[in-house]
Amino acid sequence: MSMTRLADIICELGDATRLRVLFAILDARKNVSQIVAELKLTQPQVSYHLRKLKDAGLAVEEKDGRWVWYQVNWVTSDARVRELLDLLARWSGEAHEVGPVVAREHPVVGREHPEEAVRPSVERPLRTERDELDDFLL
Repeated sequence: MSMTRLADIICELGDATRLRVLFAILDARKNVSQIVAELKLTQPQVSYHLRKLKDAGLAVEEKDGRWVWYQVNWVTSDARVRELLDLLARWSGEAHEVGPVVAREHPVVGREHPEEAVRPSVERPLRTERDELDDFLL
């Protein structure tokens, strides 16, 4: 990762509201309406911060009909971004273990009102012994 890219990512995380939006999508994909309700922000605020997170490579979107779902970009090819996201997830107080990215089966419930539908959660990629050794050496 270039120094410029690293600076851009850190700059994006320097905004408290953007960090709250990132934490909101750490473990589950959500649509803008769900994030608005959870964080008590306006729709334009949430959309703006999601766009900035996407541009930085920290979040991804998935279109499902007329709905757009957002989640943290755990499958990025940039190992440093994955490390940063994993660290942020640990800081956020998430207690579950790191596991592979899994799209769990879910019923198609509430297609008219997706905010009521049961959606899969997104799990962080499995950490290897090499990752643990790198953490120890740092």
